[in-house]
Amino acid sequence: MCKQDSATDVTNQLDDIDTVKEITTVDGPWRMIVKLESSNLDHIRDAIRYKLRRISGIETTLTLVKYMQ
Repeated sequence: MCKQDSATDVTNQLDDIDTVKEITTVDGPWRMIVKLESSNLDHIRDAIRYKLRRISGIETTLTLVKYMQ
């Protein structure tokens, strides 16, 4: 979740993360849905832990994993 007034800044910073594939702004308890993609789950984990969660304006995150077959 990010603050509404910082959504544009957050989106711009998310665009710089190589694993980020899609950013969708939504209404509700969460301000945006960010889809990350990588062939390596460790890359996703590191992007969330060391990049995404350190962006100013992001207050909380919720991570869901879709396993590809």
